Amino acid sequence: MTTCERCGAESTGGRFCTSCGHPQTTGPGVAETSPAEDWRTSTAERPAVATDTQPVPPAPATPPSPMAPPAASARRPSSPPPPAPPAAAGQGPRFPLFADEASATATREVPTVAPASPRPPSHLAPTPTEPGRSRRLLWGVAAVVVVLLAVFGYWLATGPLGSAPTGGATATGAPGSAGADPGAGSADATDVARGATVEVPATAPPNQDTDGNMVRYEGRNMLDGVPTTCWRMAGDGTGRTITFKLAQPTRLTSVGLINGYAKSATDGAGHELDWYHGDRRVLSVEWSFDDGSKLTQDLGDTRDMQTVDLDHPVTTSTVQLHLVKVSAPGHGPAARDYTPISDVTLLGTPG
Repeated sequence: MTTCERCGAESTGGRFCTSCGHPQTTGPGVAETSPAEDWRTSTAERPAVATDTQPVPPAPATPPSPMAPPAASARRPSSPPPPAPPAAAGQGPRFPLFADEASATATREVPTVAPASPRPPSHLAPTPTEPGRSRRLLWGVAAVVVVLLAVFGYWLATGPLGSAPTGGATATGAPGSAGADPGAGSADATDVARGATVEVPATAPPNQDTDGNMVRYEGRNMLDGVPTTCWRMAGDGTGRTITFKLAQPTRLTSVGLINGYAKSATDGAGHELDWYHGDRRVLSVEWSFDDGSKLTQDLGDTRDMQTVDLDHPVTTSTVQLHLVKVSAPGHGPAARDYTPISDVTLLGTPG
């Protein structure tokens, strides 16, 4: 039995007190130490802590309780520790410190990560170039240029710098002329009725239209090229003759007329007034010329100009229109007992 020098507790022997853990300097199993070797500096019990060895649990912050002996694993390691590395010059052995153990633990638990190679930001990375993109762009530009050149060439060929198109004749008569008939076959044919004068068998008195405007029905209304104006006479005009005098002898190729009053209106009661079907209509006429030739024309139920070509061109200074057949008056609010003609055309070549 040995007595602890520090706490006075008795123990069965050993190098440390079983109550307080104080090193024993005497007793069985305790080696004699030289006066020069002190337990505070000696490394015989615990070698210096190496950085590459397993860390030792940190020492308690406060002295152990006298009644709680240190654990056996803390007093006596299960296996001999590896030899301490040689001390540097001028340094002797030392006890391990808590900072040494914490540093070793931190070194083991936090591995050093090699820095990743820098990578350029995605928005600064060069945009890959599509191999065929430039080629397709060039082809598109070339196609546009070819189309523009084709359009420009067509304009040069058909526009003001090119040759003028050939074809139908152009009328050169007075304003309001109906122009040349494509079937006339003469490039110089004009509507000479616009420059002619007319003699009529009778003329109906003027009247007011539904808007209160004065309307006249003189013979010259057949020569103005306006379908909504007309010459008309009261009653049935069957058997009457109208004579047109041309400004100069003309080689006629086609004649025609609008065989009624091609106008409509609405009265104050909201009734539609169809003057074309309300008045009489010319159903058949006979054209005669200076050489004695005649041409009969039957007319249909339409407000359009109805023309007929001569069998062969006739040179004449006068044209007579003989009313062969006239219809009866119409029915309804627009019914009137008048014989009207809205317009006449005389197509030919003057001189």
